[in-house]
This record gives sequence, structure tokens and C-alpha cells, in this order.
Amino acid sequence: MVAIFFVVDGLTLEAQAALLAATLRHHNGTAHRYLGYVPAAHIPNLGPAFVSLMQRCGVELRRLPDGSRPWYKPYPHGNKLLAALDRRGSSHSMFLDSDILCLAPLDLSPPMLADAVTVVPEGRRSWGKDLERWERVYARFGLPLPQERITLSRARTMRFVPYFNAGMALFPEARLPHGRRFAEAWYDTALEIDHDVPVAKKRPWLDQIALPVTLKRFGLNYHLADEAYNFAASDRVLKPGEAPILLHYHRFGHLATWPNQRQAALDQTRAIAGPGLFSDLQAIYGHLWAAAPIQSGPVAPTLPQVP
Repeated sequence: MVAIFFVVDGLTLEAQAALLAATLRHHNGTAHRYLGYVPAAHIPNLGPAFVSLMQRCGVELRRLPDGSRPWYKPYPHGNKLLAALDRRGSSHSMFLDSDILCLAPLDLSPPMLADAVTVVPEGRRSWGKDLERWERVYARFGLPLPQERITLSRARTMRFVPYFNAGMALFPEARLPHGRRFAEAWYDTALEIDHDVPVAKKRPWLDQIALPVTLKRFGLNYHLADEAYNFAASDRVLKPGEAPILLHYHRFGHLATWPNQRQAALDQTRAIAGPGLFSDLQAIYGHLWAAAPIQSGPVAPTLPQVP
């Protein structure tokens, strides 16, 4: 059984996690374990409606683990690395950003489940375009810049050094030959880059910078999953043959340009919660769920406003 986990920190991430948990439960039932990690400072802020929904979705809420030392400066994106450190008792764990909807059942079978880390390429060269920064990061660990190139998911003619979107990462929990688990190696590598490598604009990309470096540093393999498993929703519409399984919308304004998928997620949440609890949730998160579209690119046809 795979343990699927995400982070809950603040009202917006609660609203996102509610839809993520409900859509995971709707499409996958009890096939996987679900866990939500909450920073200690936010635990007192969790309301009974959110906690009740998590219970009905089968999500176990846990306190976010502490790190071995602080980040060089605050890095909320790093909470995923702290959450990954926890022991979940599963053979594999899958991290998902909270701003994701599950649109179909997850097929987490080989080659998705292997000794490799399963990832989806980043959409564009969002960091280190000229490769000089990448060279400095790899050099910190005595490594040359990798020779292999991958095709980025939203720049299909672009070949680039291994660079993955860290909104989804499926990884084995077994200890590696060097004695660490993958999550520990990823966290340690990110910390060292943060404190000791003088490159610009690490935030918010530090987790994604550290991911391929960790793989190369510790001799780990990666498996490239289909883009459907981390399908970026912003500024795009579905093309023939595209069928997202995990829709990564980033902001509620981007999700608003996918009205059918948004409405389905709300309907699934309502079905799991029941009318009374859903009414309570709507009162708390409805203004976020009903965000207006961000009209910065091509959008899908709009439907009536979410009630």
C-alpha cells in the first residue's frame, strides 16, 4: 500500500487539501493511505469542520516533523521535505502538493512502483536556464553537470538537464546503500544547497533544484511518469488525447478556468461530507473555491458560477 501525503498550513492550503483529500478518496477509496502534515503552529487553528472532513476521507493528520536545522531563511515550500522525513510504514510514499485534484484512479503499479523515484518533468526552464547555476550546484558535491537531457513537459521542443516538478514525487521508503532513506538524502541535499551554495533565486525552486542533484549524488534512478500524473493547469486547455489524472492548478484562479473539474471536485466533497458538513465547509472556504478566473492565457469555456 502506498502512503499518499500532503501538507496543510493556513486557510488556503486547508481549502486545497479539502478538495485533494475528497477527490483522492472518491477515485481511490481505501486503496492507499492518506496523511496530512500540519505545522505545530497551525494545529490549534484547524477547525472541527476540516478535521471532520479529513476523518471522512480517511486522512490521518500528523504534526509536521522538525528538521535537523533551520533553513538559511524561511522556506514554506520546504515543508514537503520535512513531511517526507516521517516514517509511514509503507513500502512507497507519494507526496502531492495540496493544490492538486485527483481526476481519475491512480495506477500505482510497476514501473511507477520500483526502486527508482517517479517524477514528471518540470514544464519550463524555471531555474538555471544557462546551466551555469546548475554547474555550481553539482560542483558542490564533486559532480559534473549531467550529460543526459529530458524533454520538459510544456516546452516539448526543449531538451534540458534533469529537472522535475516537485509537486508530485513517488519514492521508495527502504534504506539506500549509503544508509539513508531517499527523503533524508533529499532533505540533507536541499539544506546544504541552501546554506552553502552561492547561487541566486533558490526560492521557491530549492526543492526542485535539490531533487535531481540528490539522485545523482546518491546514484539513484528516476522514472519519468506520464505528464497526466502532474498536469499543470495554468494557461492551457485540454488537447485531444490529454487526460489528466492529477491536475496541478497552483492557484484557485487557475482552477476556475477548469470549471467542470472544479465542480466535480466540489460535488465529490459534498457527497463525502454530507449536506450539513459541506455547508460548514462552504462557509469557511467557499470564497476561495469560487475564485474568479485568472485570464492570463487561453482558458476553457466558462460555466455558471459555483454555488
